[in-house]
Amino acid sequence: MIRAEIELGGQLEVIDIKAKDKSEAIEEIWRTYGLMTYIISLREVNDETNSIKSDDANKSKGKGD
Repeated sequence: MIRAEIELGGQLEVIDIKAKDKSEAIEEIWRTYGLMTYIISLREVNDETNSIKSDDANKSKGKGD
């Protein structure tokens, strides 16, 4: 998965694109948003990066530390 930072209407947008590599991601951005879309950055990310993990999720509640 590729995470892209692009400029849309003067606003910074962060989008995730399912693509094999960065060149495929660029093509998808251009197909979706147009050839004049300003691409600020592209990063390869794995799916685990998208999930938010809390340290509190693994702690037992009500046992008093």
